[in-house]
Amino acid sequence: MIQNKQVSLYLNQLQQQYPQAFKRNFLFYSQIKTKGILDEAKEFIPWVLAVMIFCSIYFSLGKYIASHFHQFNEFQANSISALSIMLFFMIIVPLIINQIKHSSTHLYHQLNNTPFKLAVLIIVQALNIYFFESILLQGVLFFFAMNFGFVQFYKENLFRDSTKDTEYYQLQQIRRSCFWAYKQAKKTKFKMYRVKKDSDKYQVLQKQLATYLELHLQLLKYENEMSKSYKFIDLDEYMDSIT
Repeated sequence: MIQNKQVSLYLNQLQQQYPQAFKRNFLFYSQIKTKGILDEAKEFIPWVLAVMIFCSIYFSLGKYIASHFHQFNEFQANSISALSIMLFFMIIVPLIINQIKHSSTHLYHQLNNTPFKLAVLIIVQALNIYFFESILLQGVLFFFAMNFGFVQFYKENLFRDSTKDTEYYQLQQIRRSCFWAYKQAKKTKFKMYRVKKDSDKYQVLQKQLATYLELHLQLLKYENEMSKSYKFIDLDEYMDSIT
């Protein structure tokens, strides 16, 4: 088990050695961390935000399409609006998963198949527009689209009851530094393509690349250990803990 003091010391060392890792390095996932599966009022926050943002866009865009494209009836206009939001999720989700892949191995294994789920929803929604024309089906599809495209990334659950707010923060800071190290490695590798291999600058960049790759791997392992300490590995472990 990783102790809080150990993590604090490690983070202080990282901040002193790599201060840029914690500046302008925002992660688009796990804004709220909850204990177990259901954590009282926290569970409603992402859903309230999802309804406020995406339902508003859904109705506004539907009205716009209906008023400007008269070949579509009201149902078709709203359906196209819902499909547009689903396509937006399909574009943005791989970018978020890319962040997760390089900053949290444990979470990546849980969420890496989300684009496939969204693809299924998009296909069914397209069929619904042209064949079924079911408002109920559209509502169900839109609900799952908001869940897969927003809620499950905004909220991260299955944390242990003993996990403290400071540990939530520390975990996210480690993840930020993970992703920063990955980005630095990519930038350094890109610079190497533009430099001659027999030059001194290439040798310097090669050493920098090795440093960033080693740091990234080290941080990923550390984040994985923290996740195991602060979270249940899976739903089965959580269910075993409450029985």
